[in-house]
Amino acid sequence: MKYYPVFLNLKGRPVLLAGAGPIALQKLGNLLQCQARVHVVAPEALPEIRRLARDGKIKWSRRSYRTADMKRMALALAATDDASLQKRIAREARARGIWVNIVDVPPLCDFIAPAIVGRGNIQIAISTGGAAPALARHLRQKVESIIGPEYADFAAVIGKMRPVILKLSKERRASFWECVVSDHFMKDIRKHGIARAEKLLKEWIHAD
Repeated sequence: MKYYPVFLNLKGRPVLLAGAGPIALQKLGNLLQCQARVHVVAPEALPEIRRLARDGKIKWSRRSYRTADMKRMALALAATDDASLQKRIAREARARGIWVNIVDVPPLCDFIAPAIVGRGNIQIAISTGGAAPALARHLRQKVESIIGPEYADFAAVIGKMRPVILKLSKERRASFWECVVSDHFMKDIRKHGIARAEKLLKEWIHAD
């Protein structure tokens, strides 16, 4: 099966997470970074998940999943080993037009969660189509060794400069990008820091 790659904006949107064990905790990290409003449903929960609920960062219903939990959800995830519950959640989500992910059960999923390399606003998603999650993790580690924090620094600085860059002529803009989006410039940021790089970028933009 081929999946359509997409990055979802979940800021402020309600997401159901059935389960509160180690796998659910992993999913929570990314969901909270996306500023989703997460409702965890599980009879018991890890101390870290209890803490998040106590701090008001998530909602935790200390009970088993109910059909009503699916109401008004934008997304549903199930991190549970209960096969019958997995099928029920998948069925009830689809009946309401809600995208659902049943962790480690691709046939029940509308979408699968890729392995992510995150560097600030840069996100690189790696997927094997659900065939080998361990391979996706391996590839993520290889990419992480190549894409260092200097890429995040560059993206943050260049993002602020983008309105000025867009005012350059087409020729100067092409020349500018050719100079700065290069291994050489990234190595310079890694060695000398982003302050020097930002100064150089401004000089190149405003050069006669």
